[in-house]
Amino acid sequence: MTDRLLYVRADAGVRSHILHVVTEDGRPTRNQRVLRDHLRARPEEAARYAELERALVAAGTPARDHSRAKTALVQELTDRARAERGPPPAPVWEKGPK
Repeated sequence: MTDRLLYVRADAGVRSHILHVVTEDGRPTRNQRVLRDHLRARPEEAARYAELERALVAAGTPARDHSRAKTALVQELTDRARAERGPPPAPVWEKGPK
């Protein structure tokens, strides 16, 4: 990821903390921030996201596949949030080719 610093804390192979450090000018349109604010304002969509998270955990989805498994919903919600705020759509997947 070339537009931020990423710090991950993992004890005994288990991630406990993730920190993204971004510049102030990119902060208002960061997908993570836009999605967070959108979900905070819309409990019904936050519930959809939470339901998917619970289903992935219940299914035993490996951590390495977890983000990919929720990309479609995250993209849908982020697109809606960005449309409401004004910035153009932007892909949410940042870890290389799908």
